[in-house]
Amino acid sequence: MTYAISDIHGCYEEYIKLLEKIGFSEYDTLYILGDICDRGEKPMEIYNDIMARDNVIPLFGNHEHLAYINLRHLIKDDASKLTKDERLDLIDWLTSGGKPTFSEFISLSKADRMDFMEFLKSFSMYEDITINGKRFVLTHAGLGGFSEDKPLVEYTLHELIWERADYSKRYFSDPGTFLVTGHTPTANIPNHGIPEAYKANGHIAIDCGCASGGRLCAYCFETDREFYVDKINQSLENHFKM
Repeated sequence: MTYAISDIHGCYEEYIKLLEKIGFSEYDTLYILGDICDRGEKPMEIYNDIMARDNVIPLFGNHEHLAYINLRHLIKDDASKLTKDERLDLIDWLTSGGKPTFSEFISLSKADRMDFMEFLKSFSMYEDITINGKRFVLTHAGLGGFSEDKPLVEYTLHELIWERADYSKRYFSDPGTFLVTGHTPTANIPNHGIPEAYKANGHIAIDCGCASGGRLCAYCFETDREFYVDKINQSLENHFKM
């Protein structure tokens, strides 16, 4: 089977529990639509698990982008050489959920730090897959500046990982083509309002806000079915305080 998960945000236990729930094996394929790091306490454990598997394909999210542009200066413990703007960027990232990622990164050896940065650079910006005759375009956030005639390769990084999808409109005229995204917590989608996958207008949105007290969602492409794991030791009520 083929699955997608998004916005794990350091929730390692929930991630492992969800893989167990779907019975994920070496014969399956998993796409992770970005934002594996930040907010939750164990981002490196998730990255290490992904690196150990040949059948998990990670996509670049805006939090990977923030981590990369800040951590690249810290590979050799040279934080003292940061410019004023770089220091401000680092502070902004740390106060926006980056502390767990920063803390785990600086505990790594220099060799492991370099390996991790190379790993981040290997992430896909998007994926375009066909399963059972249906086409699925996978990105972290959406397709900013969308035009049906615009090749996927021409979308900018910002359009793919920062600009939120407009879930009120259908992007592709073909009813068998779907845009699969994370980035926007589904409880924040107008007229949806719950931490469950949103499937309408040719969209499949699967960020169910686990790190904010919602749930971690896995979507199965072959069966059009979702699987959920609740945030451990945190009430779903907190999800609606975002």
